[in-house]
Amino acid sequence: MARSLKPAAPIAAGWAPLGRALVDYHRGDRRRHFIVHSDLWDDEPTPVEEFYRPDHLPISELELRALSLCRGRVLDLGAGAGRHALELQAWGLEVTAVDVSSDAVAVMRERGVRDARCGDLDAVGGDRFDTILLLMHGIGLVGTLSGLATFLERAHGILADEGQIVCDSADLTIIPPSLFDLDDSSDHEPGSYLGEVEFRLTYGRLEGQPYPWLFVDPRTLERFAKASGFDFAIGARGGQGAYVAVLSHKK
Repeated sequence: MARSLKPAAPIAAGWAPLGRALVDYHRGDRRRHFIVHSDLWDDEPTPVEEFYRPDHLPISELELRALSLCRGRVLDLGAGAGRHALELQAWGLEVTAVDVSSDAVAVMRERGVRDARCGDLDAVGGDRFDTILLLMHGIGLVGTLSGLATFLERAHGILADEGQIVCDSADLTIIPPSLFDLDDSSDHEPGSYLGEVEFRLTYGRLEGQPYPWLFVDPRTLERFAKASGFDFAIGARGGQGAYVAVLSHKK
């Protein structure tokens, strides 16, 4: 049953538990899990390995398709432990990997990501990129639909003239309602956009504060993209409503 996401004693920023878990995994503790709390689903114990993405685990077909769409200079937002950045580097692309977790950035650097920075869009200053990449449902970093509109407007100032955004998300509207926990104990606001979710992470005794996340269906993303001056195309589709989208400057 979904429960209140307010921790009893918030002691860390939202992403701090994941960052700490990535450091521990990188140092050799391979059996660790962290807990994902949500206002839409039951609590989910998650192996750290799924986010560290060690070299022996293959990249999914959907993500490989997304990576193959990248070109030129790439900005990997929400880069985590750097698995996608490392893959693109191996393909010969210039990559700047950015994450809000200083622990994740430290792990990226130790794994060999050449340009890893801590922060958000402000971390890239006046740099321009040919591709902005957001994977592992990475467009969700915008938090809400209003945050999506703000991000798309800012992206114009970061992308080169023929630049593009390559991102993935999931269409929750095609998932059976029985998989969601929307009874009276849920914190999900009645009547709100289904994909506007609140998460909280815990790792051992380290509790993170709640943070918003967005799962956006392709029709809604297309509408926001076109309103912000982007062309929209589906780059690939996967199971359970997952898809890759490409947003490019209108020609």
